[in-house]
Amino acid sequence: MNTEIYIAKRMLKKHGKENRLSQPIVFLAIIGIALGMAVMLLSSAVATGFQKEIREKVVGFGAHVQIESQFGNESFESNPMVVQPGFNQLLLQNKKIKHAQNFAYKPAILQSKDKNKFNKKGVSIRDIEGIIFKGVDENFDASFFKKHIYSGSFPYYNNHKTNDSIVVSKYIANRLNLTVNEKVSTFFIKEKGPKQRNLIIAGVFETGLEEFDKRFGFVDLNQVKKINSWGIQTILTINPSYQDSNLTINASCFGGNGNYKYSWNNRPFTYTNELSVPINIDTTIAVVCSDFEKGFPFDQTQMISVPDTAQLSLRFNKKNKFDSSCTSLTKSFSSKHLNKFENNCFTLETELNPTTRSTEFYTGGIEVLLTNYQDLFSGKKIIQDIIGPQYRVSTIIERHQEIFNWLNMLDLNVYIIIGLMILVAIINMTAALLVIILEKTQMIGILKSVGANNWSIRKIFIYNGGYLIFIGLLIGNTIGLLMIFIQSNFEVITLPKENYFVSVVPMQLNLFNFLGINIGAFIICLAALVVPSYFITKISPIQAIKKE
Repeated sequence: MNTEIYIAKRMLKKHGKENRLSQPIVFLAIIGIALGMAVMLLSSAVATGFQKEIREKVVGFGAHVQIESQFGNESFESNPMVVQPGFNQLLLQNKKIKHAQNFAYKPAILQSKDKNKFNKKGVSIRDIEGIIFKGVDENFDASFFKKHIYSGSFPYYNNHKTNDSIVVSKYIANRLNLTVNEKVSTFFIKEKGPKQRNLIIAGVFETGLEEFDKRFGFVDLNQVKKINSWGIQTILTINPSYQDSNLTINASCFGGNGNYKYSWNNRPFTYTNELSVPINIDTTIAVVCSDFEKGFPFDQTQMISVPDTAQLSLRFNKKNKFDSSCTSLTKSFSSKHLNKFENNCFTLETELNPTTRSTEFYTGGIEVLLTNYQDLFSGKKIIQDIIGPQYRVSTIIERHQEIFNWLNMLDLNVYIIIGLMILVAIINMTAALLVIILEKTQMIGILKSVGANNWSIRKIFIYNGGYLIFIGLLIGNTIGLLMIFIQSNFEVITLPKENYFVSVVPMQLNLFNFLGINIGAFIICLAALVVPSYFITKISPIQAIKKE
């Protein structure tokens, strides 16, 4: 065994009155190190837990990465972005990408239902509240908001059917006295004036992030598309009267700029919105509709929106001879895609064939959730490489720099606390080691007299101090980890959510921080013992041996 280590071990054993002077000093030093280590672990755990909690809430509102139109602006009013079917699936082929979902922002004003308030003139008034609706579809990952639902539930938004349900925060619900399952007057902002919708409160959420809860709510993405007139919607109808054994099919288009042209059965686009078909031949009608530029100096052949296609199959069953005695058609059966018409001469069955509708190509943007938050900026680069320069890609940190800068400042606080605790530990161990050196002065003199050099004797005391540091760190780790375990599982320490964004003190200690704090503290404190051990070199062996 190494001689220095052997002597250091012997020194640690108590021999009657020999250690009475140093025992209380050493005990206090160990307690100081233990408390310092516990404080360092708790500081790191609280900072890490708080950062993770706030980061998850911010990401819950806006995902890790957003893809938007290059022509968009920084306001919460989404510009239309055209994407091809399968675009999101292309992103998901990369292993770093976990989920992709469409969205669109739309500002609106909610009006309270309370009519019992009156102004000075006795006129009934109602409260209003501004809100930014986030339009989402059936692919939206609502797991975060389902955890923070205060009342009601988060609705399912079907891509092929418009839903009138909305979700608002508890803050807005309280301000307007709104409850679940009741209608609320909603006014969407448009250039030509506000457009009103009566929407239904499906759920109320509370995340604790007041600045976000005050601003955001959720609505069906189809509602946003309709209000903004994104894309074209084509509807085919049958004129119940007919002439010369011909039936008239009418096409009505909605959305875009209103200057519609129609292409019937692959013919050139014209302004004709109807087509005559013979009633004795089964056929399929296809019409393509889009809006075009209008007025000088624009190119009136330039299509603006993605065209919409509607297909209708017609099947005739003759009853009697077609002549002037045939009456107008009446609808005898109706379903989502199938309809049946009849009169005294024939029956007509119509079937609406499924097609990719124009509105399905439009969205306000695409949110991307990554598998690992640490891949945020590398994930952004991967996404930009996949989709090309025609889209703008931004990370959650770039969109909310003030919040993440604030979170990063928490690390500075932890570093300051760790530095102070290590400084206290160094002072404690320096004092303890000096007391031990003074107590062992005679032993030092004897060792020097038998030929031991100064560095060899210093190592004995450094090893002794290292052992005491280890004991202090062990006790501190036990205290710190126990407190972290209790808080993580039983949430003993609570906080006012309105001030701290969380209702309990979050604690999370990762392995890297745990090992870093322990190894760093041990090495720094041990290295610091080299300074007080230098006092040994000043001790004269003759004077030390004579000392009683």
